[in-house]
Amino acid sequence: MAPATVVRTPRSADGTRIHAEAVGDPRNPHVVFIHEATLCCSVYDEVFQDARLTDNLYLVRYDLRSHGRSGMTRTPESQHASLHASDFAAVAGVFGLHRPIIVAWGFGATVVADICTHINPLPVAGIVYIAPLLFLGPTVTQFITPRMLGIAQTLTTTHDTATSGRAKTEFVNGLVAGSAPRIPDSIKAAWLGRSISQDAEVTAQVLLSSHDPARLLELGRHGLPLLALLGAEDALVDGPAVARELRRHFRNAEAHIIPGSSHALFVDHRDEFVRLLLMFVGRLAVSALSFSY
Repeated sequence: MAPATVVRTPRSADGTRIHAEAVGDPRNPHVVFIHEATLCCSVYDEVFQDARLTDNLYLVRYDLRSHGRSGMTRTPESQHASLHASDFAAVAGVFGLHRPIIVAWGFGATVVADICTHINPLPVAGIVYIAPLLFLGPTVTQFITPRMLGIAQTLTTTHDTATSGRAKTEFVNGLVAGSAPRIPDSIKAAWLGRSISQDAEVTAQVLLSSHDPARLLELGRHGLPLLALLGAEDALVDGPAVARELRRHFRNAEAHIIPGSSHALFVDHRDEFVRLLLMFVGRLAVSALSFSY
């Protein structure tokens, strides 16, 4: 039997409702999952039904503002980094989280930078990046593929629903591209439905928002623990380039490029994802008494 899900909708600093869910025993280590852009936290459905995780961790996930079941905001100002940090703080508060590990997929990595910038002291024990989009802006081209660059250029320059829909279809196809075990069409269809349901104008605002990584990188140099999981056949993110960049800044980091895996590696290689996540959580539990920042 799947564990019971607890749903909460706390308000962020600007009053936006944030849809959040938790499963597992709160006495276990706390882990918060942040999803990829234009999608929602239901991308982690299979992860949140995996007994290896629910038996050993307290799992929390939430829909980013303007995504999924969270409140829809329609101005560029509503995507400010401080509000993304406030969203996280609201979720952490409503579930009583203590020094959680953050698992962030793709665009979610930029939200981690917001948390580091605007919440002090940092209430996080460590970070797990899944195929992260490290930085937005001009430098992003160093870490994404030409396919992703074309998709991003379309999504950030059009407010036309049909054009945006075609780009989002290409995006969802890119999430699961490669020779990895085939992801069911039902999952792809659900992800595409969520992506397309976000207005083209809002998608552009989300992707054009500013997220300063300076504090995140500073914490990395001081030992903030990081696990980076990268798909060897990721059609959207250049895994080796990301791994090299992370190693430049994080002195307490490990990176794994998983053979045969796509951008959505937590789906097509879930066993490996679960194994590496539990090992990382265990390592942090052992070192927790001797490390703080």
